[in-house]
Amino acid sequence: MADFRLDRIRFTWRGPWNAETQYTKDDIVQYGGKTYVCSLTHVASETDFYNDFYFQDELGQDKPRWELQLDGYSWTGNWQTQFLYSLGDLVKYRGIVYRCINTHTSAATETVGLEDNQADWEILARGQNWLNNWTPFTDFKKDDVVKYNGIIYLCVEDHTSATLSGGLEVDLGGDSSAPKWVILSRSDSWKGDWQVSTRYREDDIVRFGGFVYRCIIGHTSENTIEEGPYNELGTDSTIPKWEIVYEGIQFLGYWAPATVYKPNDIVRFGPNLYRSLTGHNSAGKFDDLEWELWVPGLGYEAQWNEFEVYQPGDIVVYGGYSYTALKFNQNSLPAQVGKEQDGLQNDWELLTTGYNMVGEYDKEADYLVGSVVRVNGYVYVCEDDVIAQDELYPGFAAVWRLLVTGIFYRKEWKISTTVTDEEADNFGEEVPITYYPGDIVIDKGTAYICKTEHNSDRVNSRPSIDIDKGTENYWTIYIGGKDTNVLRYRGDIRTYGKKTEGGFGTKELEIGKTGSVLKVMPDTELLWDPLEETQKVYYVSLQGNDQTGAGFSPANPFRSVRYACQYISADVEARAPATIFVRSGIFEEILPIAIPRDTAIVGDELRSTVIQPAAGYELSNMFFMRNGSGLRNCTLQGLDGELGTPNDNQTQRPTAGAFVSLDPGIGPDSEYAWITNKSPYVQNVTTFGTGCTGLKIDGSLHNGGNKSIVANDFTQILSDGIGYWVANDGLSELVSVFTYYCHIGYLAEDGGKIRATNGNNSYGLYGSVAEGFDPREEPIDANVNNNDNQAQISNVISNGNEIFGAFFTHAGQNYTSASFVVEGSGSGANATFPEFRDEAVSEIRVTEESSNRIGGFGYQFLANNAQAGNTTQITLSGADVGTNELYKGMRIYIARGVGLGQYAIIDSINEVTKQVEVVKESNGEPGWEHVTGRPIATLLNESSYYQIEPRVIIDEPRYQETVYNAGASSAQAWKSATAGDGFFVAVGNGTNESLYSFTGDNWLTTTLPQSADWQSVTFGDGRFVAVAKGIIAAYSEDIENNGWTSMGGLPTNIPWNDVTFGNGRFMAVGGYDDTPSTNNIFATSSDGINWQSVNPPTAQEWTSVAYSPLRQTWVAVSNGNVAAYSTDDGQNWTDVVLPNSGLWTSIVWGYDRFVAVQSRTDSSPCAVAVSFDGVTWYESTIETGEFAEIGYASGLFVTFAKGTDIVAFSEDGFNWRSKIVSDIGDWTGVAGNGSGTWVSLSESETKTVKVEHGAQAKARVTVGTGRIGSVLLFNVGSHYKELPTIEIFDPESTADATFLPRLFNDVLPQPAFTNFGSGYTRAEGKIEGDGFANIYQVGTTLKLTGVNRVPGPGDNISIDEIDDVVYFVTQVNSIQGVGDDLTVELTISPNLGVQEAPEHGTNVTIRQQYSQVRLTGHDFLDIGTGNKQQTSYPLLYVEGYAAAQDPQPFNEVSQYNGGRVFYTSTDQDGNFRVGELFEVEQATGTISINAAYFDLSGLDELRLGGVVLGGTGAVIREFSTDGTFAANSNNIVPTQKAIATYVKGRVSSGGSDVKANRLNAGEISFFGNTVLTPTNKKINMETAIRIGPYVNGSLVAMNYFAQGGVTPGSDDDTGVY
Repeated sequence: MADFRLDRIRFTWRGPWNAETQYTKDDIVQYGGKTYVCSLTHVASETDFYNDFYFQDELGQDKPRWELQLDGYSWTGNWQTQFLYSLGDLVKYRGIVYRCINTHTSAATETVGLEDNQADWEILARGQNWLNNWTPFTDFKKDDVVKYNGIIYLCVEDHTSATLSGGLEVDLGGDSSAPKWVILSRSDSWKGDWQVSTRYREDDIVRFGGFVYRCIIGHTSENTIEEGPYNELGTDSTIPKWEIVYEGIQFLGYWAPATVYKPNDIVRFGPNLYRSLTGHNSAGKFDDLEWELWVPGLGYEAQWNEFEVYQPGDIVVYGGYSYTALKFNQNSLPAQVGKEQDGLQNDWELLTTGYNMVGEYDKEADYLVGSVVRVNGYVYVCEDDVIAQDELYPGFAAVWRLLVTGIFYRKEWKISTTVTDEEADNFGEEVPITYYPGDIVIDKGTAYICKTEHNSDRVNSRPSIDIDKGTENYWTIYIGGKDTNVLRYRGDIRTYGKKTEGGFGTKELEIGKTGSVLKVMPDTELLWDPLEETQKVYYVSLQGNDQTGAGFSPANPFRSVRYACQYISADVEARAPATIFVRSGIFEEILPIAIPRDTAIVGDELRSTVIQPAAGYELSNMFFMRNGSGLRNCTLQGLDGELGTPNDNQTQRPTAGAFVSLDPGIGPDSEYAWITNKSPYVQNVTTFGTGCTGLKIDGSLHNGGNKSIVANDFTQILSDGIGYWVANDGLSELVSVFTYYCHIGYLAEDGGKIRATNGNNSYGLYGSVAEGFDPREEPIDANVNNNDNQAQISNVISNGNEIFGAFFTHAGQNYTSASFVVEGSGSGANATFPEFRDEAVSEIRVTEESSNRIGGFGYQFLANNAQAGNTTQITLSGADVGTNELYKGMRIYIARGVGLGQYAIIDSINEVTKQVEVVKESNGEPGWEHVTGRPIATLLNESSYYQIEPRVIIDEPRYQETVYNAGASSAQAWKSATAGDGFFVAVGNGTNESLYSFTGDNWLTTTLPQSADWQSVTFGDGRFVAVAKGIIAAYSEDIENNGWTSMGGLPTNIPWNDVTFGNGRFMAVGGYDDTPSTNNIFATSSDGINWQSVNPPTAQEWTSVAYSPLRQTWVAVSNGNVAAYSTDDGQNWTDVVLPNSGLWTSIVWGYDRFVAVQSRTDSSPCAVAVSFDGVTWYESTIETGEFAEIGYASGLFVTFAKGTDIVAFSEDGFNWRSKIVSDIGDWTGVAGNGSGTWVSLSESETKTVKVEHGAQAKARVTVGTGRIGSVLLFNVGSHYKELPTIEIFDPESTADATFLPRLFNDVLPQPAFTNFGSGYTRAEGKIEGDGFANIYQVGTTLKLTGVNRVPGPGDNISIDEIDDVVYFVTQVNSIQGVGDDLTVELTISPNLGVQEAPEHGTNVTIRQQYSQVRLTGHDFLDIGTGNKQQTSYPLLYVEGYAAAQDPQPFNEVSQYNGGRVFYTSTDQDGNFRVGELFEVEQATGTISINAAYFDLSGLDELRLGGVVLGGTGAVIREFSTDGTFAANSNNIVPTQKAIATYVKGRVSSGGSDVKANRLNAGEISFFGNTVLTPTNKKINMETAIRIGPYVNGSLVAMNYFAQGGVTPGSDDDTGVY
């Protein structure tokens, strides 16, 4: 056999060619439909095959790498955009197949198409391009083929198609243009039923009614359906749009109104068929003009009816006759046949005669012709219509014809009968009997026939008497009897004895009453006597009879409970109090049954006596209870309803009635039904039902009485029912009452009250439910009083000796006077409030975004003692483990020791040295700020107790500025501005013009007494005062209307640089800048008109003066380093030295400090000097600038820089921030009006600038367990025009706290101290004043005002705007006032949360008549498992709970809209509860106490196992994990972890690595690198120590002296240096 060698197969198939692929000689690839073989091993080109095809050899000649093996094409499908096509590629484009002849990339869009590269293709095959359905707004090209309706079109010209409404028809050339389409083929297109407003095309086929139409012109159909295509056939000279293909009919059944009918529609109306003549919409009545009779017929319509419209052919029965309708008619009597009606032919014809047997004659009824009635034994036929009121009776009136005579047997003749109709007014009474002709009766054995109608009580009408007297007026003998017969009634006994008329013989003993027995007594004749009859005791049995005489004995009982109750009620005064004994059996009763007052129904036994509704009464109430009524020893069953619609509490009410309920009487005023002195009582009764109620007490049924029912051993097995339902101030007391499977076990609503003991609610959906209150109650009205508070201080700022300030949780509002009261261990502190802030932040509330998010989460708070620090740094405790990641951006606050009150932003921390760089929050400059604006400590030390806390960032008030034209006649050297009396006023150099403005927008000109270099203007005591160089001064008391008035002049001729007002006087200062002399004096005036000179302490160029009402001190500054102050109203002055020398251009008193500004024209920062008393001065700086004047208003210092666009602001004078105005100006004077508006004027220009801005509020937060507890304001800010945004910065927080700032007017700022006091190791502050703090009330205390009645514990409280919570009063704390305008303070439950806290004045409604269920010893069993079927007892305990029917413990008690459930209970697991107050978990022994409901303030001790808390007076309110012990509280117990954290902060647990600032061990202290004894005692070292490697000082000298100098590290080195 020949060998087969694989290595002889030469070629390798590699598939399609790919770039950057290694190919080997003899590899075969496919590209562009052709097959190539590789002739040279190589790596393929990165671009395309044709670049890879050739290569250049060493001679530069092209050589092929590939050889063509097989030629061919490559089919690529439809042409695509941006596709690389290769030589030989085939595509299909618009029905044409093209072959690529040049490699290229196709066009970018289909709009350009293949035509863009037409030269790169050649046509291989031409065809048509099938595009399926025609579409609007589409570019079609020649040879495109589309389907339009049933027609196939070929495009013959490129074009864009028309709109959908125009259709393809637009392009068929009908408008003389060339057609763009030609038809290839056509066919009909079935469109179904014709529709309105629909686009139809040529050859569309539709059906409309019985017609089929073909569209012959494309169009949109009409928008009404009545006529359809029928209106478009061109019969009205319009162009036809349709042609009829087929004409038929459509049967639509019975005619109906308001229906669209089409031509040829067939309907049935009456017995006939009609064809529609036109398309129309039918009206309410059949219109025979729209129709023609198509097929006539006859139709039987039963009894004639006056309201029916009859059609021809209808057959009716009228009376006993039948008639046929001749034409349409209504309310036309058939009985009028043969009689003309209104001159017209009759509507009916008689079809047949006959009779209509209607039974016994009723004189109250109407009868029609042909009616046959029976009157006793006679039968009559009515020969015409008879109306009852005509009194045409059979036997008397000719309209009645006698058909048959006869008789009617009436048994024994009686003189009366008992009325048994329960609905009759005379029910139970004896009434005469009416006898009629033909009646047969028996009287003493003889039968008589009645001959005349009469009543039995007529004289001598008894048959035997009537015959004996020979009158025969009423009777004749029908069958004779024996004359000796003495028996009259069935059951009479014939006896022998003494006759009434004398003598002896046979005589009659009348039959006794039912249940009586025949007695034979000695010496007496026979007699009937009742058996076991007891006075007012009645009997009911299934063997009884509901008739008079029954019910008095067991042998002769009533048949029904209802009858027995009605019998007693008929004469309740004589027949009650009563007892009704009901024998065993199932009694089906007509409901309801009203149990008479003082009557008890008593069954034989619980299970054997069963009462249920008769058929049709399953939805009724069963027993109505009245005063003193009772129900015992029976089972009630059979009420059957369902649950209604859920209410807002998702509980439902059953549709069936109640087994037991109050008697509604005939209305609430029915006193006979009221419960006046004895509540109805139910005992030993069980109910079975569905969707019904066991016992219902609706207090609204009675306008008086007790409205109550009590029950004992009353069990309700009511699937989807309500066991006990008390409403509308109804009352019920229950003992051992049980409910099973009920939708609700116990329900109290609308003020109903249930008190129950030893009961249970088992299964069902809800246990005990209380909803709402008595709507008829007049509630107590009140309003929330949030304003009954002074401003609230969290804590004072004290260094353990003096008081410096306070932190506010609420800074109040509406104050015009207030004082700051300090209580504590020290004395002497005195502070006041010189001003109050408008539009200020009075409070920042921590809001409750969700119940578990209040205060956020993860916030840091760390505290410890510093090691050291300065004005820009602080060295943290050695135990502090903070990092830049944790601390950067946080706030650091000095809470105690040196630097108290300082705060800053942590800018960076050296994690090794613990050195922190800090920057100011106000401007970002290095350094500290102070919460009360005090000077910053130069050095910090280990007493400086710092706190690292989240940084509170409060937006600044809105900053808005505008530059205006001042309005002056020419540019002036404006020097000074002031504000007062509602105006801004300005003066300037070299002019007699003065400017004034109301708002700082528009300035008006007024004239000064003369042109001068006016230097300064001020306002005080109702007037403006201006001073100038020389002795010139002026004043104005009405700047708007009267301008300025010249004064007598100033004391001396100098440049008076400044004037101000204080303490009832004006003070002016001045002097020369180059030659200070004795002429440089001060001037003072009490009225601004008459001036006196005052000598300053030294001769200076005094530039500015200010007055402090707090310190009662005047201070003046000068050009230099000298200031002067006066404490005696300017009479004597003392000079002091300012922080540096320079041109101090302006000084102002602002709240509690003097601030002076220095003007500098060089590049150095401008100096600022601050003093709290005018004596001691502190230095600060503003950025570079020539600041000519400084102003103050509402907590903000303001100054403008000349020649710049800078305005600077400061809240304390130490720390400044700058803003930009929109124009550069030589800004000189500055004035603020106290409303947040500031102005300045440009020197030598006519422009002014108006700035609106206020002080920035500032605050801290308290942090506990990672949450923010409260916000402490230390600056309330001013002039916020909108609520500021509050941001808390803490890089570690995991959930943000949310806040609500509150803005008010006349808010308290920091107290201004005149004496800081001393000795305050412990201090608290409070506010006394005429304002108040509007504080949202949260927690358990609620203050109310306008209370119109005194509330009490247990009352319900509803607060407007809090819809889902009803609160209740646990204690009335205080009551003030009299009458109906009381102010009260209540303790309430549950707590008012932050979100629920009501606004001041919110309406409060207090109700005392609320729905309540009070349970003791109650049991809840598997509540939530549902009704009887859903619970599936007992399988649920075998197979387990179904997922949807798991017990729902939260449904055991439901309280809604003020309803309350008070209970002690156990559940299916044996867990014991006392309401929401106390719970014992049986399985674990866990005891839970709800602290919100307990007042433990009087508890001496609490024993928990072996732990006793008590005896120390401490009240433990919280267990804390806070390791800083920041709260410093006697009411918080730290956890182990918190204690460990605290200890670690003092001494680390790292062995010798003690991370503490200072470590004391006995009498030795380690501090920094120093070891010392505070008592200077000697330190003994009793073991060898090594000190190295290098030391110096005395120890080295002594070592050299002792050892002669040993080189460290040498052989002689002993290790001690």
